[in-house]
Amino acid sequence: MTRPDAPLHLSPGEEMKQNEFFASPRVPRRLERLIEEYIEKKTGKTWNDPVVLERIRSAVVAQKWGYWARGRRRKISYAKGYDVLAYLAYQFPVYLVQSELLLHGLVADGLIPRTMRVLDAGCGPGVVSLAIADYLGRVKGATARIDAIDISEENIEAYMALVPPAAEKKGLVTVGRPVAGDLLDPPAGTLQGPYDLIVFSNVLNEIPGRGPEEKAAMVARFGERLAPDGTILIVEPAEKDASTALREVQRALVDAGLSVYAPCTHLWGEPCRPDRCWTFTTGPEVRPPRLMEALVAAGEEGYRYRNTDIKFSHLVLRKDGFTREGYRIGKNLKAARLGALADHVEKRIHLCAARMSADIGEPGRHVVKICDGTPKKPVYAVLPEYSRNEGNEPLLSGPYGEILIIRNATVRYNREADTYSVIIGRKTTVARAGRECGA
Repeated sequence: MTRPDAPLHLSPGEEMKQNEFFASPRVPRRLERLIEEYIEKKTGKTWNDPVVLERIRSAVVAQKWGYWARGRRRKISYAKGYDVLAYLAYQFPVYLVQSELLLHGLVADGLIPRTMRVLDAGCGPGVVSLAIADYLGRVKGATARIDAIDISEENIEAYMALVPPAAEKKGLVTVGRPVAGDLLDPPAGTLQGPYDLIVFSNVLNEIPGRGPEEKAAMVARFGERLAPDGTILIVEPAEKDASTALREVQRALVDAGLSVYAPCTHLWGEPCRPDRCWTFTTGPEVRPPRLMEALVAAGEEGYRYRNTDIKFSHLVLRKDGFTREGYRIGKNLKAARLGALADHVEKRIHLCAARMSADIGEPGRHVVKICDGTPKKPVYAVLPEYSRNEGNEPLLSGPYGEILIIRNATVRYNREADTYSVIIGRKTTVARAGRECGA
């Protein structure tokens, strides 16, 4: 399909700049200062005033409790000024770099046009919009027009204080005032599109009282504003409930006619079973900004206010059926389905599956979640350190979602956890899939 605008391809110099950023990522100094100035404007005190810091610390604790609560007790709100300040202090740095990391992946895959129109859905104080602006600041000649929507007036106020001065500094990104409205029922006549990219960043898990079908219907309605070759990106926390709920939404969105570009690959051409599908990926550690360091140093248990680890679950959707991994199990590859591992316990088999986690094992025992779209129970590839060699090293060294061919592995059933383990031994080989997995 020919794009109406050429895809954004980075020059070697631009690629080097992005890699340098991700090698030791941080909130840009100018944006850091804009956040500090916003705190001063909201509180009437200096950003590092002890009273201000203590109130932000209290708001961070309350916000974390809200995130981790279950059922009706789970209430996440940004109705008060300190709710937003706590978000900016604790969540914002990681989510900013996380958004840039995901955007970089979409650019690398050729999914982002050089001139793009973006919808930041549930924009909050502007994480995604600011990430786009920062990323494009290291690219020559790329531009973006960003529309946004959020239900919180406090978030919109913060967005207007931070995004326009940061995003429009170099003239690469233009933004307007976010639409004030509910994602489930946005104001009529707004956000017309068409959009090259629609982003829901850490939004779905914060919508109360709605199941996967209703959340999927909301995303699908916004998908009507998507350009024919546009992309929808949904990002959720790596926490188990939010991550598994995302896969339930994914199933409903596939039923609604959207296609999964990544990270999942249905190698057998069948819809997957998302039950108990907890899968996430990681990113580089983020350098804490001055505000976070001040919170850490302001009192006892400072570690509770340090948040520098990137862990997230995500979903990339398309209208055109285009997928990142085009592999399907070929006729010449004798591979067992992961959904049929009950028939192969204690046997040696061949598999073709996607790597769906980083190494989540412990010292001396490497563990990677794998999937081919058919599992009825979670499946993990287990590589004891004493069995690690050149022939099975690809299990640990490739990107999230990469397709692997695993030969001569032993199947075990973990009754206590109700999961399957594929044991990678010294004679097991793991190879990156090529033509051999092609249909």
